[in-house]
Amino acid sequence: MTGFDVDPRALRAAADAAKQAAGVVRKLELGRVAELAAALPGTESAGTAGELGPHWEATTDKWARGVDSYADALTAAADDYGTQDDDAERGFGKAGGR
Repeated sequence: MTGFDVDPRALRAAADAAKQAAGVVRKLELGRVAELAAALPGTESAGTAGELGPHWEATTDKWARGVDSYADALTAAADDYGTQDDDAERGFGKAGGR
């Protein structure tokens, strides 16, 4: 027999965990590293910190949006598999009555 089993509840749990991770990353405020520039006047590190803060903010925001999209896809897959399982179950129920 070929095939695979899918547990829609596990997909939904993974989606919830992904959404939670995205929420945590959004709260990190990594862009604040740019504030170090004021504490390091005239140094090469000041310029780097000034560039790094906005870069990290953009990167983490993009990552969080990607993870949210991934979570949405997992939820949609769970819904689809659940519907297929329900349809199959109803189909077997009808066949038993013949």
